[in-house]
Amino acid sequence: MASKRTARSNIRKRGGTYTYYVYGLGPDGTRKQYSQGGFATQKEALAAQTRANAALLDGSYVADKRQTFASFLVDEWLPTKRPPTLEESTFRSYERNLRLHVIPNVGSVRLAGLTPMHLNQLYRSLLDSGRVVPATGRRRFSDEAVEAAHEARANGRTSQQIADMLNSEPSFNIDDVSRHAVAAMLRRDAQDVVKAAPEDGLSPRTVRYIHTIIRAALRDAVRWNKVGRNIADSATPPPSSATQAKRASTWTGTQVRQFFEFVAESRYLPAWLFLATSGCRRGEALGLRWSDVNLETRTAIIGHQVVTVDHEIVFKDLPKTKRAHVVRLDPGTVSMLQSWKAAQNAERLLGGPGYANHGLVFSMADGRPFHPERFSREFQRKQEQFNRANADESLPRLVLHGYADLRVMPTSARDPLRGAGSGLLMSA
Repeated sequence: MASKRTARSNIRKRGGTYTYYVYGLGPDGTRKQYSQGGFATQKEALAAQTRANAALLDGSYVADKRQTFASFLVDEWLPTKRPPTLEESTFRSYERNLRLHVIPNVGSVRLAGLTPMHLNQLYRSLLDSGRVVPATGRRRFSDEAVEAAHEARANGRTSQQIADMLNSEPSFNIDDVSRHAVAAMLRRDAQDVVKAAPEDGLSPRTVRYIHTIIRAALRDAVRWNKVGRNIADSATPPPSSATQAKRASTWTGTQVRQFFEFVAESRYLPAWLFLATSGCRRGEALGLRWSDVNLETRTAIIGHQVVTVDHEIVFKDLPKTKRAHVVRLDPGTVSMLQSWKAAQNAERLLGGPGYANHGLVFSMADGRPFHPERFSREFQRKQEQFNRANADESLPRLVLHGYADLRVMPTSARDPLRGAGSGLLMSA
């Protein structure tokens, strides 16, 4: 009888309905009060309270049946995943995929009412028409500025000269535009670029990745007594067999040599050659420091990387899952690095106090790191130029990116670009 009085003391009449109160552990492990109202009679509230106490004991209690999936993701789940819980780049990836693909589609659904069918419909929609049309770049040029830039280029002016012209003319309303921005603008405007149409779908691999994010979020929702079970376990994302990477394209030793001869004047050539002979990833090569290179023992310690977060350059150590490791350098690569170091030392002396001395092996003329995305785009652009100039001997399309970069088969000890059977391999 006493327990019944205690239970009823946690039921209150509010207006014309009754509300029950129960107590359990919150997400942070502390004691927390939960309540639910709207019951017509005290007896109904007491019965619901009894069920709620039982659910609290077996871990199936749902704290707020009105909360939307978007509210849970944005207000509660994502904040717990901020660095250092996740790497900055991983957190940004989670946030971006939820913001672009999940919340617009199922964000308004109540968290407690989310079903496997909601997720199945989401995945089908993303596969069919999930690609978001990219926005224009951060820097916007007026039509007048674009026209003036094209006219200047037609008159033989360089990108730097065009940038200086745009910066010096107040009517263009441009502040401190770089030659790289001018080159990119001219390239985009000159090409008839077909942007992704809204009806284009995401790849099965991307949709399965989004499923992984949702499943992780709902797993925490179960732990925090937000939902009774993880409905993502019952959903049907694209099968793992559909997400396997396509077979990589390859370049023969002859093609490698032809391409590197074609780009002999490119500042990126030493870094591309190092990727080809070391098998390092893009970010690892761009993060390599002279203090980690021993030309006498022909070794390099790969322990740092340059990555981008929201398109901004970030220096990072290698993740714990990979850790620093040593790669052996062939004589041709050592010879290249010796020449490159001498040239870089001359640039540092010429730059004086304005030289950004990060100690990087591969850098811009002023010592600043190469931007990884621009580094990859330039590689792609040079491939396209080579294929236009050599239509009868075009190269298979290869792509540099941050996860599966450039690998090369064992090469001749004399020359990393020579040797029968050597081949260049990158994920396409």
